[in-house]
Amino acid sequence: MDYYIPLQSGETLNRLDRMSRMLRMPDMNTGKIEDFDVQEASFLDIFKGMVQNVIETNEQVDRDALDLVLGNIDDLATVQDHITKAEVAVDLLVSVKNEVISAYNSIINMQI
Repeated sequence: MDYYIPLQSGETLNRLDRMSRMLRMPDMNTGKIEDFDVQEASFLDIFKGMVQNVIETNEQVDRDALDLVLGNIDDLATVQDHITKAEVAVDLLVSVKNEVISAYNSIINMQI
């Protein structure tokens, strides 16, 4: 599918409304991210879900670290799994943020 929409002189930016929406990212088995209809999801909803996912995975890592110090965890593989999920969630959020800023800067620098 071609997302590039050339704008001719006199055209408005409302042609961008024809772009298809992004699909919802799968949550990382946290079960706390609220479900929403993919057809009604905006980029803001998806981004908020990503931020919430980062917060929840980091809270899980903090709980695991405390339990590990207290000796309440015997399974280090689960702790490592939670750490990896948190790292991936943060990396994905930072990548999306960087792409959004790059797109914003490209739009700002367009000559009309």
